[in-house]
Amino acid sequence: MSESKKLKKKGGLENSLVFKYGVYFIFLLMFIAFSFSNKNFLTLSNIGVLIQQSAPLMLGVIGMTFVMMDGGIDISAGSNMYISAAVCALLITKWRAQGVEIESFGIYLAIFAIAALVGAVIGVINGVMIAKYKMVPFIMTLIMTKIARGIGMYITNAKLIIINNQGFTLSDKRLFGISILIYIAVVFILIFHFILRYSRYGIQLKAQGNNHEAAQKMGFNTLRNTFVAYIICGALCGLAGVMAAGATGSVASAFAEGNEFIIIPAAVLGGISLFGGKGNILPGAIIGMLLMNTVTNGLTMMGATPYVYTIVRGAIIFLAVMVDSMNYKGELR
Repeated sequence: MSESKKLKKKGGLENSLVFKYGVYFIFLLMFIAFSFSNKNFLTLSNIGVLIQQSAPLMLGVIGMTFVMMDGGIDISAGSNMYISAAVCALLITKWRAQGVEIESFGIYLAIFAIAALVGAVIGVINGVMIAKYKMVPFIMTLIMTKIARGIGMYITNAKLIIINNQGFTLSDKRLFGISILIYIAVVFILIFHFILRYSRYGIQLKAQGNNHEAAQKMGFNTLRNTFVAYIICGALCGLAGVMAAGATGSVASAFAEGNEFIIIPAAVLGGISLFGGKGNILPGAIIGMLLMNTVTNGLTMMGATPYVYTIVRGAIIFLAVMVDSMNYKGELR
């Protein structure tokens, strides 16, 4: 091999490594900066808080992984979380007024089931319009963002609903000193990691994300696979909504607003391609979510203003999308 070819090959490899791991290097530098700026950043208590705060959105990023694996996207994730939490909050208020014991395990289970059902309905609508009627995922889910939040604000009169004083709270529930939110997240992570990586459905979804036409020729039911992906995403976002509500203790009209712009970049940072067919839930998407929340946590401990959060998140989204675009074919498109 000639010297010029060796240099070209070496340069290409180095560029590939920079594009693939450059974002993580930036996070490492920020992690070091946060550690030096606040001595409490690396404490076990803060790490526990960080993981606990990340737990609800971990369900959202799992659902988004299924949609993105198919080459789609769900911009309605935040509004889905809101309407699911709003419906559950109204039911909690109604049941409490009727004297129902909200603290019972059965009621908690029912609330989670209702949240998943509301989210799944959103997913069904998105899935039908995208899979069957071939609407562009971005446009369809953007429309659903407005519809879902609008319905949520209508049924609640855009009022703040407090639920932690009515018996529904998750932030203070612990097992062996670990938040119940973390246990819930771990269960769903393991279940859906197995489905995506080892089940026939997961293998087909990943394959068709690389090439829908080729998947159809191989006999895959691509319409069904896409439809199911949006239902999974919807149901998990619904569960994420009620988990977040249980953690914060209330549901306001701005609840979960913009969360899709945390979930989607987290997925991309974790190696899930916006172009489909690439990535994994564990450790990929989960690491991505933890990285996103580490930045927020670190900036909070530094005493940064909310405006800085917006700037940093915008920069992270830009970097994540740019790197994914470069990795797709080795060049900006």
